[in-house]
Amino acid sequence: MEDNENVNQITENQRASYKAKDEKNKKDTKDSNASIFLLICIIGVSLGILLEILNIQNRSCKDEANKTVNRYWVYSAYSDVENRNGLLKHVHLVLERIGYEKSTNQTPWDLLWSHDYPFRVLYPNLHKLKPHQKVNHFPGTGFITNKVDLATTDYKYIPKAFKLPLSKEDFLKYAAENKNALFVEKHNQHRQVYLKNVSEIDLSNGESFVQEYVQKPFLVDGHKFDIGVYVVLTSVNPLRVYWYKGDVLFRYCPAKYHPFDPSVLDKYVIGDDYLPTWKVPSLAHSYTELGFSMKDAFDIYATSKGKDPARMWEDVQEAIAGVFQLKEKHVIEALKSYPSGDNFFELMRVDLVVDEDLKVYLLEANMSPNLSSAHYPPNQLLYEQVLYNLLALAGVERLKSNQTDAREQAAAKNMVSSDKNIAAWGKECDTYCRDNCEGSLLICRLCRPCITRHLRQSLLRAHREHLHKGDFRRLHPPAMKPGAQVDYKYMEILSEANKLQHLWYQGKCDIDTTWCT
Repeated sequence: MEDNENVNQITENQRASYKAKDEKNKKDTKDSNASIFLLICIIGVSLGILLEILNIQNRSCKDEANKTVNRYWVYSAYSDVENRNGLLKHVHLVLERIGYEKSTNQTPWDLLWSHDYPFRVLYPNLHKLKPHQKVNHFPGTGFITNKVDLATTDYKYIPKAFKLPLSKEDFLKYAAENKNALFVEKHNQHRQVYLKNVSEIDLSNGESFVQEYVQKPFLVDGHKFDIGVYVVLTSVNPLRVYWYKGDVLFRYCPAKYHPFDPSVLDKYVIGDDYLPTWKVPSLAHSYTELGFSMKDAFDIYATSKGKDPARMWEDVQEAIAGVFQLKEKHVIEALKSYPSGDNFFELMRVDLVVDEDLKVYLLEANMSPNLSSAHYPPNQLLYEQVLYNLLALAGVERLKSNQTDAREQAAAKNMVSSDKNIAAWGKECDTYCRDNCEGSLLICRLCRPCITRHLRQSLLRAHREHLHKGDFRRLHPPAMKPGAQVDYKYMEILSEANKLQHLWYQGKCDIDTTWCT
């Protein structure tokens, strides 16, 4: 009996032990499952985070790949031009401020800024330009910027000049007929200028030319000066030229003109060490203290002397516009070697002088004018404002080189300029010109059903230029008056493309007076 009780007790103990072990095993299994689940959760979360990081990186890479980066490169025979602190310091600064990155010709680029005339050395590159690429020179503008070619142009605003020895006989005849005339002998590259008597001039020198000297110049505090007007060419056939009205570079001779001595060049020749506006006593207060521009400071002074600077500025505009009209044919001819003229624009500085009656004389047009303020730091603002306004006018600031979808490109362009923006002469187009594209009225060819593809594209570009011209004003076509009769006598001298463009601007001027200038 006792043995049976012992056996039962052992059995119960074993059962209890087994039960305890079973409970422990269950608990261990539960804990193990929980650990595994937790580990799976950790792994899952980690994988999720890793995948999100990869997605972010992929999106970032795609965004970076799709990001528009405009690039420019600089060409010159001079190494100093490449230096951001060199001759083109402000060109680099302004381009980088509007989001351009400096590049080379070895990588895709949007803008070439060439300090030298680029079309001889870089012709293979420039002959295959893509539509979005821009170059800061026009082929053929050497007929304007070449000193001899411009000086010997028969034009009422250019003092009479003669090539030597080619025009020696013509020069001697002119000098004999104009005994009171004085002449300056200029090196063909304009490195030297000397006022000489006819007897002192070497008529056989093939390195120079002679030009009549403008006597009795208008003086400011006794100093002779020249006027540098910044001018931009954006199109030929039809011709569009602008001048920067925001300010004009005035450079004064460091020595006073009287008593005159032709051996002292500082009395009548503008050199690198010219006298700046802020050092001319009668101009310093207006320019420095009152904050006026060089142009405004001069106008205030000229007005105080009983002169009419407004008339002078009208003559300045006419003089410059006329030169581009005379030389346009050469640029058109040079462009025949290139797929399109839309890739080019040109900034020049046109230098002029005035006599004591503020009569205007045009002397030269400078390709790649000096834009370095190293010598005269206060000129920095002028140069950078000219450059910024230039880049906006020429469309450089708005270039987008990575748009590949044709519909998106068209939509983007239409946001700025579309057919409705170039519509003009509504009454005529709705009446006489309706279904009459070949009528006697030239205006009809500006109506939408009649307009050619080439003219349409040109007018769309003209519209974009108008929207972004900033402180530039039109030189050609000239300023107009709303409701004015078309000047058909003036139109006679224009090419067909320029006639149509002139009529278009008049039509736009009639609708909106902001188009008149």
